[in-house]
Amino acid sequence: MTTTATHTTERHLFTIAHHWRDLREHLATRGTTWPPTMGIGIISRRDQDEEQAEAATWRAEALRALERDPAQPGWTAAPLRLDVLDTMVTVQAGLLELADQTAAAVQHAPITPAPARRSWPDDPRARRTAEADDRRRNQLALRESKNPRRWRYTGEQRTAPLAALWLLARTQGVRGPWRPLTDAEQQRIDTVARVSADLVERALDVGDGCVRLAALCPECTGPLDMRGGAGATPVVRCSSCGRTWSHRPT
Repeated sequence: MTTTATHTTERHLFTIAHHWRDLREHLATRGTTWPPTMGIGIISRRDQDEEQAEAATWRAEALRALERDPAQPGWTAAPLRLDVLDTMVTVQAGLLELADQTAAAVQHAPITPAPARRSWPDDPRARRTAEADDRRRNQLALRESKNPRRWRYTGEQRTAPLAALWLLARTQGVRGPWRPLTDAEQQRIDTVARVSADLVERALDVGDGCVRLAALCPECTGPLDMRGGAGATPVVRCSSCGRTWSHRPT
């Protein structure tokens, strides 16, 4: 990978780890995020089918309507923001799977303790040497089992921010019990990091977004792009004539 691409991947992974606490705080908050009712439900997901986007929008609206239904027992409003929760579940699942796959490919197998001996050499000197070898191996195995740099497939460290930081160290070439990444492995990390960071930024409305609208410019019939995010008011701009609108043109 080029240096620029590597720096971009590092920035994406750091964004995920840095903003994860913000996502937790936003779980219990209420409010609207960009884009508003003027049109686009998902930013920068150009590869998503329009029918899938519409189905996801209708599903979210139906869930919110059900939660607000006075006939439902208990609270009439969702205690959590479903969009933020969905982002956290999706990003964490993707990063954990990526870390598991990467570790399985690049991480060296841990040193195992010395097997129990059924017999020892009769020669006292040879026995002392064998005992010393076994102690040394057991010490190395114990040290390796507690190595915090190793990725583990079970335990409390299996969270999105820790997975992002572990993958960040692999991208930066930090030395440890693993081999360097191949180009294909680095590219896979880059792809997952980019998509995950985009989801996090959109959930928090801290990133910029751009999407091509289906409608054409009413002045020159050129393509229309809607940009927004990071707290800014969405703006529609024609790529041909350059005219802009603060709302969808009719």
